[in-house]
Order: sequence, then structure tokens, then C-alpha cells
Amino acid sequence: MYDQYFDDIYRFVLFKTGNRWDTDDLVSEIFRKAFQKFHMLNKEASNQKSWLLTISRYTVIDYYRKRKEIAYGHDPEVYGYTQVSLFFQETDRRNGCLEESLLSLTPDERELINLKYIVGLKYAEVGEIVGKAEQWLKMKSQRIRQKMALWINQCMEGER
Repeated sequence: MYDQYFDDIYRFVLFKTGNRWDTDDLVSEIFRKAFQKFHMLNKEASNQKSWLLTISRYTVIDYYRKRKEIAYGHDPEVYGYTQVSLFFQETDRRNGCLEESLLSLTPDERELINLKYIVGLKYAEVGEIVGKAEQWLKMKSQRIRQKMALWINQCMEGER
């Protein structure tokens, strides 16, 4: 499982933390937890990736809850996403507008974008992780893409 899913788990966590050092530590912790709980996984289940991503999701949430330097009352998910800008290498205006559109999303919307388009999960797998129906996810993803497209277009035209 480690060899097969490491890249996906790493990208998922990196997108949430925006920091390679923290990501390395968290990914190590995620696979340690998975190893300890492997006996609980249904061996016939073909959804090992969803299982690992669920562990990843809660590990990142726990990580932000324990962090002391985040001011009380700030959403830990938003704190992590603000670090994403470190990984936009190009100063291209489109990347800046894309980054702004991502930051304009709610934490739940960013979670869906991360799972669907960064990690590359199918709607059914995303549904298992976030506890939503596949049809609802498809509709929500379409609305998020439209929202981002509108934001990017306005940004490119200098309206934002």
C-alpha cells in the first residue's frame, strides 16, 4: 500500500499544509496509523486508497488542532491553505488568479477540489471519505468549478 499510494497521500497532505517538512512528518504518521490498524481493513475491499485518505484527512485535522501558533478562533484548514502560495512557482497572472479562486472557496469546497482533482479520486471514493452521495458530489463539483471560473475570469479582467 505504501508504494502504491504514497504519492497520492503526499500530494493530499501537501496541499493541506503547504509545507514539505510538516507533510513528511504527517505522511509518516499516516502510514504508521494505517499499519497499526491494517487488521481492521477488509482484505477484499478494493478501497484501500479511500481508507488511507480518510486517515490522512483526520490526521491533518488533528495536527492543526494541536498546533499552538494558530490563533484561537482561526480555522485550521484555512491556515493550511494559505501556505499553498509557496508552491506556485510561476508569477504568471493566471496562477495568481487560480490561487485566489482556491482561497475564495470554503474549506469544504477546497476539500472536494483536493480529493477530486489533486488526488484524483472518483466521485464514489470521495463520497466514502466525506460521507456524501455521489450525485450530490457531482453537482457540487460542477458548481465549484463554475464559481472558480467566474472568479478567475473576473481576476484576469482586473475586476478583483
